[in-house]
Amino acid sequence: MSTEVIHYRNSFIEILNSKIRILMDPWVYSANHGSWAGTKKGAQHIYNSLKKKAIDYIYYSHLHTDHYDEKFLANLAKKNNKIITIIVKKFKDQRLKKKILSSRIKNIRIKEVDAYQKLVLSDNSKFWILPQLSSSNTPNYFINYDLDTSCIFQNEDLSLFNQTDNPYSEKDIDLIKKNLKKNNIPNNFDISFIPYCAASPYPQNFVNINRDKIKKKIIKILVLKFFKISKKLKSKFTVPAGGSYKLDKNFRKLNKYLAIPSFKLINNIKKKIKSNINLIDTNKKFFSFSRKICELKKKKFNYFFNDRILIKKKITYPNCKPFDKKNILKDLAKLENQLPEWKKNVYKKCKSEVQLQIYKDDIKDKKTLKKKDFVNHKINFGNKSKKIFLKILVNYKLLYALINGKIIFNEVETHLLYSRKPNIYDPDVVFWMNLYKN
Repeated sequence: MSTEVIHYRNSFIEILNSKIRILMDPWVYSANHGSWAGTKKGAQHIYNSLKKKAIDYIYYSHLHTDHYDEKFLANLAKKNNKIITIIVKKFKDQRLKKKILSSRIKNIRIKEVDAYQKLVLSDNSKFWILPQLSSSNTPNYFINYDLDTSCIFQNEDLSLFNQTDNPYSEKDIDLIKKNLKKNNIPNNFDISFIPYCAASPYPQNFVNINRDKIKKKIIKILVLKFFKISKKLKSKFTVPAGGSYKLDKNFRKLNKYLAIPSFKLINNIKKKIKSNINLIDTNKKFFSFSRKICELKKKKFNYFFNDRILIKKKITYPNCKPFDKKNILKDLAKLENQLPEWKKNVYKKCKSEVQLQIYKDDIKDKKTLKKKDFVNHKINFGNKSKKIFLKILVNYKLLYALINGKIIFNEVETHLLYSRKPNIYDPDVVFWMNLYKN
């Protein structure tokens, strides 16, 4: 028996042999309410492959739509000729499980697993979920860390570590390895999939900075972190994965500022730092393991990157009342009066003061700043002036969708434009914006 490992895009990985087929974080359709590009033939490729072997398991690391693609799962479940077992962590926060259940998708069942708990998938295949330990590269004091996961897959052919885009630090990796040893889980990996970029609106959605310069700076920081994590894991093969995407529709022109390096650039940095990591470009190759011996095979066609077509049509938001400056300000004042005190107190503890600049028309990079039809609103609960001033430029229809709870703020961060003075990241206020709703 041999086991194939195919990396499609972002954290989407497939493991396949004669006994088992598992997908990890399958994402093929557009994500984040249309701002992240889907693929043209990716879904059809998977659907066609079901004739050869059905899907047994799907692992979801967390509920973001570039990991949990609900449309794809619904279509896949209809076409698959057996029940698919969905593997998720037994989170304290049950939002992922509830979201899957609320979809009412048939032909699936959910298997919740505790961190470091062994799950037997087939005769020789084992699976473990690893917990989130950090909230981001910058500590956030208000976020629940139990929201994301990583995983390990092992059989007689290979041992695989998939970090997804779970933001482990070097200290986190040390702790993970210590816990693996404590739980008698082997940690000598044949392949590791490590994040090399961040799915962030910075720098591309910020209008008052030198985005080209900051893009280069961020890439260097994140790629060096990628190599430090990779060095600690000591895998035979290492794959840059997680956090990669392309902006679509209204925002496609911002792609030139995304802090997502090419494989060539990662390889050049590897040479400069003289790393001995065995780096693999999975846009071109996939793995075939047999009893720990690996054969790298050439992909016949890359369904997920080279075939992407960016769409020119606009992103639409739920219909709401017409644009009226006075009514918008009244509605925001009403919302803030009704917010519970604990939400107001959390905002007061943030280092940033937020000003919303609300536009009637679409948000389109710096051209938006020339538009005159907008209204300003400062979020203030009687607190003193703060150290950081954050201006958020937002379409009024999107704003109403946010404050009415129809869309979650952290899913549409790339639908907005920003400026801040000074240019300091305050993760607490970004997280707080998810609380700014009825």
